Amino acid sequence: MVWGGATVDAIARLKREQAVIASKRSSIRPHQLGAGSPKESFDCMFLCDVCGYLCDTDPACPSCGRTAWIDLDYWHVAEALREREEEERRHPPDRLKWQVRLASVAAGAAIGIGCAGGLALAGLVALGWPSLLGLGGGATALAHRLGRRRIGRALMLRGSSRPTRWHMPLPLVAAEAVVAARAVGQPQPRGPLLAAPFSGRPCLGYELGVLFDAPGDAWPPIWVLREMRSSAFDIDGRHVEADAVTLGLPLTAVTRPAMTESARQRFLRQRGLFLADGQFELFEAIVEPGAAYEVQWPSAPAGVPPVIHATTGVAPRGAYR
Repeated sequence: MVWGGATVDAIARLKREQAVIASKRSSIRPHQLGAGSPKESFDCMFLCDVCGYLCDTDPACPSCGRTAWIDLDYWHVAEALREREEEERRHPPDRLKWQVRLASVAAGAAIGIGCAGGLALAGLVALGWPSLLGLGGGATALAHRLGRRRIGRALMLRGSSRPTRWHMPLPLVAAEAVVAARAVGQPQPRGPLLAAPFSGRPCLGYELGVLFDAPGDAWPPIWVLREMRSSAFDIDGRHVEADAVTLGLPLTAVTRPAMTESARQRFLRQRGLFLADGQFELFEAIVEPGAAYEVQWPSAPAGVPPVIHATTGVAPRGAYR
């Protein structure tokens, strides 16, 4: 069984866009700040300046192998990163702009044809190319002006762009991988359960997604964080270590987070994000205790973590969106 077109496409996009992100990032180093630079009162994470991988420590990056870490403990570093990303949001990539434009054209054409047909049936205009072009062009312009942010948000929710910060088990599934083994059943925890940060629900594993929108910039909402954590468990006689499974479960919006505002502010700050900068939408997926799942082990590369999917009628998604 081939590892699935959606997974292959998503992983290929991830690897292509790593080079794009690396070309846009500039080096921000704590040693450039001098002695006595202020640090946060709590521990923050390290952000790879090349690929955007988040890590609790600063070895060679598990994703790209570099040691270009941004230590988010330092206020000056975090502020410099904040300013740089704000400037980058003023210049959306051409690929995304064209996706929004094409969606606007499609929506405008549908609205224009519908209006022209309705007016023709009412006897107010003659149905022909002039009316179709006029109404279609006007509807396209209106759809783009009023709906481009909504269209952009819909593209982001489909997973059309990788996040600016991410943490997940590595290495990624190879494009040519097949399912080498699978197990189905109820995962049995081999350690304490986790608490999903946003909802507070007990779980064996979770994935977090944060969608960010800043008023007044040129971007549609963008993914600024995707993060996976898991506890150790056994399933159908096989053992999976902690933080060694990729979630292939659908993310859902957390509209009423269990976190207080101060806890949310701290959580974001630990990852180099600032609650005051705009609107942060929270998404979450969890591995529920007592529920049945299917775990699939890909064939390549060596050491690749398994992927956990729901066994019910939920459509699986790729190992990386």
